[in-house]
Amino acid sequence: MRVRRVLVLARALPPAIVAGVALAACSATMAGGCVDQNAAQSIWRSLDQRLNAVALDPDHAGLDAVATGSALGKERQYIQRQLVAQHLTEREVDRLDSLTVLDPGCGKGTVRVRVTVTLVQDDYLAADGHVDHSDEAVGSTFHLIESFARSGTSWKETDFEDADQPTPTPQLLSGRLLY
Repeated sequence: MRVRRVLVLARALPPAIVAGVALAACSATMAGGCVDQNAAQSIWRSLDQRLNAVALDPDHAGLDAVATGSALGKERQYIQRQLVAQHLTEREVDRLDSLTVLDPGCGKGTVRVRVTVTLVQDDYLAADGHVDHSDEAVGSTFHLIESFARSGTSWKETDFEDADQPTPTPQLLSGRLLY
């Protein structure tokens, strides 16, 4: 499982629904350009579906249209190491349990959210389509902090991190700060 991915696989939905979710996510903001709870959920679902579609695509095409910044680097690294190098694709299905807006991105700023998701299905598929293996983390719940930025008329993920991993704390050791 990618440390970051979660929700409904875009290819499992009819294209009209996927397009509708993407359009809703593109235009969903409150007065003043702030993103509310419902808009943040729409944005998250749209990006998640698009990222899952990239992982399922044998060419892993379209990542630049969905992610930028450190998120793009992390996703590329994951795809290269876990999928391309092993000649696999990934079919992931997750359940969004909760989403909290940490920063509504007012004035065209970055939107930050904390999400709780449960991994429902995560199959790694061989080139012929058979399941090579499934992730042992199926059934587990994950907490993520994710950031999104407007990009033209849509949104891109700019960063993500595991909210359960402690951040490095400086320690004083022999008179020097260590990180």
